[in-house]
Amino acid sequence: MKKITFLAVGIFALFFATAQTTTAEHPFIEITGTSEIKIDPNQIFINITLEENTDKSKTDISEQEQNLIKALQSVGIAKEKLVVTDANAHYGKSGFMSKDVVNRKQFELEVKDATEAKKAFEQMDKLNIKNAYISRVDHTDMEEYKKQAKIKAIKAAKEKATYLLEAVGEELGGALIVRENSFSVYGNQIQRMTNATLYKESYRFDGAEEQGPQLDFKKITITASIYTKWGIGS
Repeated sequence: MKKITFLAVGIFALFFATAQTTTAEHPFIEITGTSEIKIDPNQIFINITLEENTDKSKTDISEQEQNLIKALQSVGIAKEKLVVTDANAHYGKSGFMSKDVVNRKQFELEVKDATEAKKAFEQMDKLNIKNAYISRVDHTDMEEYKKQAKIKAIKAAKEKATYLLEAVGEELGGALIVRENSFSVYGNQIQRMTNATLYKESYRFDGAEEQGPQLDFKKITITASIYTKWGIGS
């Protein structure tokens, strides 16, 4: 009987000690750090569509493409910056009773800034290319900027936790949890802008030529939010 009592007391003491250890959690502080980075785009993408009506077009698709390449090269835009994204042929209605085969070829042109984009649209205007628009913008070092935004958010969380604890006479311990809350990139998708609406030159009634509208791009904004949990003290 004494052995059984002693065993029960031992089990209870062990359970009580374990419960005390579990509930006596080390003090901690939870902080969310945020960051925002704004960058100027250095990649501007223009979607271009060339069309050829096989019965009526004076210039076939291949010739239109070569004319476009030459025009872009004349203003310093390399041939390699123009890539084919799609090519197809379909029946298009050319009259009340007839249909003709229409060949279509789509391209994506990459330019580095607003000045180069404006030059490209001016050349397309000269070639009477109507179906062209700016689809998106980006940056060649985007992945590096994304990483910087996250690091900046973590550092902001640590800095905030440090000065809050110092205010009450405590010291910041090690990181217990670091978790990404949210991350976003915006400003890289823009409203569709065409050569028809942005790049035509205007003329005054007195005959003097006016400067057409200037193109400018908003900065790309990268934001990050990081949740952190830190121990208090050593």
